[in-house]
Amino acid sequence: MKKEDLIALGIDEETAKSVMALHGKTVTQLNAQVATVESERDSAQKELKDNQSELDALKESAKGNEALEQQLADLQAKFDESKTNSDKQLLEQQKDFAIKLALKEAQALDDDIVLAQLDKETIKVVDGKLQGFHEQLKGLQESKAFLFQQEEAQEQGAPNFAVGGNAKGGNGNGQVDAFQAAANKYI
Repeated sequence: MKKEDLIALGIDEETAKSVMALHGKTVTQLNAQVATVESERDSAQKELKDNQSELDALKESAKGNEALEQQLADLQAKFDESKTNSDKQLLEQQKDFAIKLALKEAQALDDDIVLAQLDKETIKVVDGKLQGFHEQLKGLQESKAFLFQQEEAQEQGAPNFAVGGNAKGGNGNGQVDAFQAAANKYI
């Protein structure tokens, strides 16, 4: 989203600056969350590598001792299972963050409600992009449009200020309602 795009939609420059400032706060907050998750992921991967190195060293030193080798094999299996679960959880978090970011861009009013409407099993993250998401999103935007910010293209006339009220006697767009016309006869 660019300020020029907002101005092209008919929003004045000051309002466009305010909207961009709010948008910037949201993006900054999401970027901070992503950075936190990435650092947690990196530290978990480093810890997993260190643990694997220790296990390999123990295996080397335990050669010939059957009981110790069995314990190490059991530890290796637990480690592999833990690594698989950790990788799966990290991928799931990556998918959740990508979906939430896409929902912010789609101007969802409540991310959690929209997220509950999506079939997350069919959504995949490939090369940092969501597959299967946009089709579901379009369907939701059509069938449940109330969940998303609506574009309102209301043309508002400039107010006419005069001593004693609105000089045109209407709602600012040159049209006078029947009640106002009748009241104007007695003024």
